[in-house]
Amino acid sequence: MPVVIVLPAHAHTATIGMVARHVEDAVLAGARGRPVCTVLVDTSDRKDPSTQMRFASSGLCAAHVVLTLPGASWGAAVGRGLRHAAQVGAGEVVLADPGMPADLEAPADESRLAAALRRLREQDRPGAVCSPLAAPWWQRLLAIHVLRPLCAPALGLTLVDPQARTLVLSGDAVSNALAPAWGLMHTGWEHGHGLGLLAAVREAGLDVGQTLPRVPHPEAFARSMSRDPVDRGEASALLPIALRLASVASPPREPAPVVPWVADLGLAREQLPPPEVFTAMLTQCSRRAQVLASRRGDAAGWPEPLLNSWHAARTLRADIPAIAERLWLAYLARLAPWLRFGASAGGYALPARHSVVAAARQFLLATGTPVMAERTAEDVSGESTAPPLPGTG
Repeated sequence: MPVVIVLPAHAHTATIGMVARHVEDAVLAGARGRPVCTVLVDTSDRKDPSTQMRFASSGLCAAHVVLTLPGASWGAAVGRGLRHAAQVGAGEVVLADPGMPADLEAPADESRLAAALRRLREQDRPGAVCSPLAAPWWQRLLAIHVLRPLCAPALGLTLVDPQARTLVLSGDAVSNALAPAWGLMHTGWEHGHGLGLLAAVREAGLDVGQTLPRVPHPEAFARSMSRDPVDRGEASALLPIALRLASVASPPREPAPVVPWVADLGLAREQLPPPEVFTAMLTQCSRRAQVLASRRGDAAGWPEPLLNSWHAARTLRADIPAIAERLWLAYLARLAPWLRFGASAGGYALPARHSVVAAARQFLLATGTPVMAERTAEDVSGESTAPPLPGTG
């Protein structure tokens, strides 16, 4: 059975050639002689050949094909690529984000994607292995405080990157994700993240894992730093599907303990966001927290609002959009004092991490999720496990 690479390309994806060749090299290194095929799903306008031209000139060694889906969302492009992989009988599918080159310096057989393929084959019930993207802690605030703990009870692990835009899937995982009963396209997948896919894999009783994070190429990393760390659009896309995960049934077997904390980039002392970014974050949090102050019951001590949201999402007729909105406001109320505390403590250093670990542990235990014993911020100090910021050494 072939290994199929799916590249869901937005229009004008300038990095498509670089990513396509890197991913193919990694997959060929781990394919064990099986045929490999790369599928580009191009969402560009029919009159714009630039993405396909970059793809065609990337120097791919194995078979490759282009599917056109003009104007489609990222999720629709992913769905088209997965259906093609299922039609050709793919044993494994590598879904790769072509917009963020990463891990380019590693030899092909030592790359994170090659490691993800190996880890998938080692799973008892092969499902999915994420190959997360590393990011500085101030670009992962929603994940740190909300998404990681909220998703952990269903997934059985603390995701490094809840966007989950690059992952390796088994053939069974693809079939389950595409099954009409799951309704993949109705779970928020169209917004450009893989949480809906991971939920389908987990509910099917298949395993979910992740590799160590991939470090972005310095130029791609620099472009990503312009993103708003307190992004309402990101929350609108991710919070609803994370809340829907609360009702995903756990597999009928003994779950492994969950680590309540994972490292991000920039954990060394005094590694703070750029001053203008930090000021903007505090301003947004303070302004929006004023709205929260007028709503009774929403400003309870953290992680109580997170736990309340989890329970509310598990009810039969849960109003997920309303729950997500309340959780967003509660998160902002949590974030403003935490950021000020972090600034005074020298960045996301041990004192600030203590509060994150304690809140995550409290939430996980309250949801009945096994937690790895004595896993604290000191156990993973961060400086030894997270690579430096790209371009800083």
